[in-house]
Amino acid sequence: MEETAMKPYKTYPSEKRSYKDRISGATVTQLTGYLGHSYHTYFTNSGWYDGNQRLLFTSDRENVTNLFSIHIGSGEISQLTCFEPGSRQKVHFTNDVNPKRPEVYYSAGREVRALNLETLETRPLYTPPEGFNASCGLVGADGQYIYGVLMEDLSGRIYADLTASYIGMREIFEAKPDCRVFRVNVDTGEAETLWQENCWIGHVNPSPTQPNLLTFCHEGNWEMVDHRIWLLDTEKGTPVKIRERAEKGEKIGHEYWYADGLRVGYQVHKPNDGSYFGVVNYDGTGMQEAKCVPLPSPDHVHSNDFHLIVSDSGKSIKLYRYNGSSFDNARVLAMHDGSFFFGSHHPHPRFTADGKQVLYNSNVSGYCNLYMVEVPEDVSALPQVQ
Repeated sequence: MEETAMKPYKTYPSEKRSYKDRISGATVTQLTGYLGHSYHTYFTNSGWYDGNQRLLFTSDRENVTNLFSIHIGSGEISQLTCFEPGSRQKVHFTNDVNPKRPEVYYSAGREVRALNLETLETRPLYTPPEGFNASCGLVGADGQYIYGVLMEDLSGRIYADLTASYIGMREIFEAKPDCRVFRVNVDTGEAETLWQENCWIGHVNPSPTQPNLLTFCHEGNWEMVDHRIWLLDTEKGTPVKIRERAEKGEKIGHEYWYADGLRVGYQVHKPNDGSYFGVVNYDGTGMQEAKCVPLPSPDHVHSNDFHLIVSDSGKSIKLYRYNGSSFDNARVLAMHDGSFFFGSHHPHPRFTADGKQVLYNSNVSGYCNLYMVEVPEDVSALPQVQ
């Protein structure tokens, strides 16, 4: 029986406006403009669906947080969930759409839910055991499982607000909580633990093309963790290290999958030799690293491959082009002028699938909003970072 599309709970007319960036001259389109925060999620999460015509985002409108989508062509915004105004229930949207069905996953309180993007039907999928909190929702390449972390609930012992300048980060790291990488079958809701250890685990990120591969990290300040990036093959069961630390004081992180789903990109800060971009095959072979200009923290990087990388360090969205041996001087694509205070409001730049645009957040107006900037064919025409 064919499902019938349901009208969104509410629609908003286009809030788009375009302008030329004051430094680069690149065309920037502000996608949202409501007097409340709107943002896309972490840079490892896509959020695109419906043939890349629509983008999921989270927005605080009418005194409540809900999930929305925007039609990029028309700019029309559709409300996809309907939490009551004034609700203080903790809701986390991953914005990662199942590649095999029109479905996205989110947590509300302790419950993980599935949302059909066509019918807007919501169904409960999973509730973690007592004493644990679940952070999950990223979908594997075969669309059969969502992946995440079960973490021991430390709220009775530690005050933490990681979204607000990482309050409590050191305390959680030192507590060595019971953490479990797990997956949930999106049909049955059955959960399976894939890996467990007494170490703070975060950023579980499945490959976009290989259903048996995922990465996770040992969370905490990069210089403090024993090892940052881990690769787990669900068919083998034991995680292996990706890009071990080469010298004391080296900081490695912000790992992400390349578009091919076989290579992992990351950045390295060396104690005496500046910053590098790196890439390595999922099996640890083929490692390649090249120097770039120093990246002031905080920052995030993303790319579809090793040719062109985007970063949000400082106050601008920057592009770095690989010249065969190193990365050219950074070029300013657009000014984001963000504050980097609230984690969800970080710019988190991400290339579109075709590499022609970069999506990012900015709270320069006082409210966080979504922006897209066009990538010129000739990156060398952009101004260099001074």
